[in-house]
Amino acid sequence: MQEAGSLLVKLLEKQKVDRVFCVPGESYLSVMNGLQETSIETILCKHEGAASMMAEADGKLTGRPGIAFVTRGPGATNAASGIHIAQQDSTPMILFVGQIGKEMYGRDAFQEVDYQQFYGGMAKLVIEVQQSDRLSEIFSRAYHTAMSGRPGPVIIALPENMLTEKTDKKPLEFIDQLMSAPTTKDLAQFIEEIKEAKNPIVVLGGSIWSHEAEKDLISISEMLGLTIITSHRRQSYYNNLHKNYGGDLGLGVNPKLINRINNSDYLVLLGGRLSENPSQGFTLLGIPEHNKKFIHIHPGSEEIGRIYKPHLGIVSNPIAFVNILNNALKGLNTKPNSNNELNAVKSHEEYIEWGDMRLEAPNSGVDLTSAFRTLRKHLDPNTIITNGAGNYAVWGHRLFRFTRVKTQLAPISGSMGYGLPAAIAAKLRFPDNMVIALAGDGCFQMTENEYATAVQYNAAVIVLVVDNEMYGTIRMHQHKHYKGNYKHTGLVNPNFSDLANAMGGKGYKVENTEDFYELFVEANNWANKNKLPALLHIKTGSEMVLPGKRFNSL
Repeated sequence: MQEAGSLLVKLLEKQKVDRVFCVPGESYLSVMNGLQETSIETILCKHEGAASMMAEADGKLTGRPGIAFVTRGPGATNAASGIHIAQQDSTPMILFVGQIGKEMYGRDAFQEVDYQQFYGGMAKLVIEVQQSDRLSEIFSRAYHTAMSGRPGPVIIALPENMLTEKTDKKPLEFIDQLMSAPTTKDLAQFIEEIKEAKNPIVVLGGSIWSHEAEKDLISISEMLGLTIITSHRRQSYYNNLHKNYGGDLGLGVNPKLINRINNSDYLVLLGGRLSENPSQGFTLLGIPEHNKKFIHIHPGSEEIGRIYKPHLGIVSNPIAFVNILNNALKGLNTKPNSNNELNAVKSHEEYIEWGDMRLEAPNSGVDLTSAFRTLRKHLDPNTIITNGAGNYAVWGHRLFRFTRVKTQLAPISGSMGYGLPAAIAAKLRFPDNMVIALAGDGCFQMTENEYATAVQYNAAVIVLVVDNEMYGTIRMHQHKHYKGNYKHTGLVNPNFSDLANAMGGKGYKVENTEDFYELFVEANNWANKNKLPALLHIKTGSEMVLPGKRFNSL
């Protein structure tokens, strides 16, 4: 017999969980006690929102549920930011939430929250373990739910006195992800149609992807002469330097790419949902009907036809789909359509031109365009780049080129504060990779306390804080709609380099473009030597709203 809290830790071990993120609380002391007797690494975060973001980022990188523990009431409500990211980004994740004792329910007890009501609109499943003997059953359901169909977050509430109950239940064996696959009929129709298409384009997105899947899709694109583009903040799913890569659908998109999509007669959405940002505000296609053949391949049947009526809907795991399709096309000895092949090459040339075109520089402060282009020349392909939300991120999306799968971590939900927690999770997962967190001054201050977490766990990330002394995205919208009225978006910032030093890392202030790369190298060398995080406080001035565009040009 053992406490249910100890059983839960053993259940996690059976799923090969090697790391959990948490803020401790008295509501799950039994679990914390069990974690002391295991090989699972426990990362103690400073805020529950950051803990859930780290778990979400870990889920993106592994394809298995990221795990976070938070306490009841305020701990659970703080964690909601990471749950929302996991829901919108379709990331497998499980949040274990401490709960009040079972005999306290319904009395508005200390830190009591109805988690079904609170999380019901964000999570795939919200469930509570009432009896310790049902813990294994509910745990199994949670893992299957988080990974099946469209992946997403699951919430498991753990009443404090349930966790201390004794149980003789055994931990479950490893749970594999369910893999849906296309039917023979759907695959045959898809192959016949795409071979006949005059200008086919594949939009790659979603959360289910792998190195092997990228290889299969590259092979498919070369056999068929396909143009491959990636959805918003999924740029690392396909080698950006491959001759058939045409760019990404997101914020600040290349107008020539939009034209190509408008002129395509066969548009394939692979793994993603074509939500608001990649669809340019739901304007790319008519809703629900439109004037082109639209093929939607998605692991969740509920997503097919949810917004756009497809010409062909295929319920399939995208990894399984491209593997089966690649093998089928090889068996047919397929040759590319020369016109499609030319379109793909031209599309790639337009992507390169868009990233390299001359952009207007600011009159003062660091020129992000020049700085990031210089950095791009020297980065190792395995460098992982993270960011949160803000106009600063558009520089990263447009100027960096990703050539390795899952080297970009960014929330399609547009959540501020994500960059630093995600970078910490990535560095802990891949300690030999350089990890760079991009953050605006407002974005960074959402989770800046986690810099101390990076120090505590020797996560030697490099944080680039872009300081323009304002919430730039909101200022942009103010300028568009209420020109001249900019109250409530200005920031009075700390000296971020001093803050990094005070927390035990190393900070550098960058005030000139010419100094940027030299200081970046110095920061990276220091971080690697000391196994601690470094931060560059980049002063940009406030005149540029987007790459090459000034506020006064809006």
